[in-house]
Formats: sequence, structure tokens, C-alpha cells
Amino acid sequence: MSDNADATRHDYSRYSGLGLSLSDGIMTVTLSNPGRKNAITTLQGDELVTIWEDLWEDPDVRVIILTGDGGDFCSGADVSGLVRRAEQPGDPDVRVKPVNPTFRKARKHVYGILECEKPIIAKVRGVAYGLGVNLALACDMVFAAPGARFCDSHVKAGLVAGDGGVLLWPLLVGMHRAKEYLMTGEPVLAEKAADIGLINGCIPDDQLDAHVQALAERLRDLPPHAVNYTKAALNVAMRQMTGAAFEMSLGYEIYTMRTNDFREATQAMIGKRKGQFRGD
Repeated sequence: MSDNADATRHDYSRYSGLGLSLSDGIMTVTLSNPGRKNAITTLQGDELVTIWEDLWEDPDVRVIILTGDGGDFCSGADVSGLVRRAEQPGDPDVRVKPVNPTFRKARKHVYGILECEKPIIAKVRGVAYGLGVNLALACDMVFAAPGARFCDSHVKAGLVAGDGGVLLWPLLVGMHRAKEYLMTGEPVLAEKAADIGLINGCIPDDQLDAHVQALAERLRDLPPHAVNYTKAALNVAMRQMTGAAFEMSLGYEIYTMRTNDFREATQAMIGKRKGQFRGD
């Protein structure tokens, strides 16, 4: 899926799950999973762990745009695989196996964006749910089309909001609003998201591409060290304020992956029925 015609000094050939297109110093990273609203596959999850450092090190990349293929940004991670593994007979320890890789990847997905010193702009249409919404919100600026929906839906899947929600949402919208959205898993439309400061702006759909491109070009043409290290300093402050809470939320998310309520929530979503939760 990589278009590397302009990437003459950096090798992206190992990336097949992410769409990569470099033009005039602006790299567009596209999440693509047709038919699944760009849900993050295992391969894409692995590549999102390493792509930000590769882009950071590439001297041909000055600015990054993160977007989704087609009409959606990203519907989150596919959790059905975890449920299937947890239910396999004959291996009583199977539910423990995903813990360390899951914890490590979740941390790197968000911190990779925060630690990449180059500007990253999220361009959002359609749904940005679960892991998807936190990938978007971890970016330096977020612009969305009307009707786009931002939702950290972890609790509805029986999980603690562990993909960066407790790191990002309180700093963007305040603690009380963050609690409302993270504890209920309810979506926020782009128009309201812009009003409450969750995103930078809600832009008419036919103007969104041009708006994000113009901003990317403006950032590209500024002194790169000044822009990059301003981002780095701001993100140090972000991590100091809420980094410990993020680490705790990751641990609690792993814990809830081992509960019956998690399996019931996921099966209910797959079966399109209301879940029955017992707190075990």
C-alpha cells in the first residue's frame, strides 16, 4: 500500500498495512481496511508502533497527515481475535498471552505520535472510535468534516479506556467532560467537538482536504527546529501532567480483557444485541 516514489532516502518497503504517500515534504499516512471502517488490523497495529520513529528520522519528511481511507477515519481495533483466543479450549493460560504485547503496543501507538517531533495533523471523516479516536487526538492538530464522530468507546466493549483516553481527553476538554465521555462511551459530533476544544475545527467536507493541505504546507515552510521543538516541549508537559494516569489505565485495560464482561460485551456487539453484565 506504500507509494514511495518520492521517498528516495528512506526505505518504507517493510510497510504493507499502512498507505504512505510523500509529496513535497508532506507524508500522508492512510489507515485502510475496506469494509471495516478502517479498523486497525494486527499488521497495522504493529506498523503503527514503528512508523512514527521512521518518519521522525526521515529528512525528506517535514510534516505528516494522518487520515482514513474513504468515508471514515478509524473504527478502532478489532477485539474479536482476543475473544476467540480467550475461548479456545485446552489452554487455561491463553487469556494471559496477549497482555505484554498489548500493553507495549498501546503505549507506543500514542507515545509514538507524541514523541515524533515533526508536526502531525489528523484529518477525520466519519467515525473515529476507540483506538482510532485516540490516534487522532494524539496528533498536534485535528480537523474534521461535519458529522464526523469522536468516541472513546472502550467501556461499551467492557474495557477500561486504556488507549490514551485518560491522557488526552482531560487536557483537551477538562476533567468533568472527559469523565462524561470516557465513562459513558458516548460519541461527540465534530461540530460539538470543535466547540468544546476536543478538535481544532469542523471544516465543510468539500474544503477539508484543501484546509489541511494548506496548513501542512505552512508548517512545512516554517523553520523546522523551531516548530519541532515547540511541539516536543508542549508534549513533555502533557506527559508530566497525565502520563502516570495513562500507565495505570493501560494496566486496568489489560485486567478488563480477562473479565467475563469483556467477552460478553464483545459477543453482544458482534451479535448486535444488548449485553448482560454481572461485574465478573
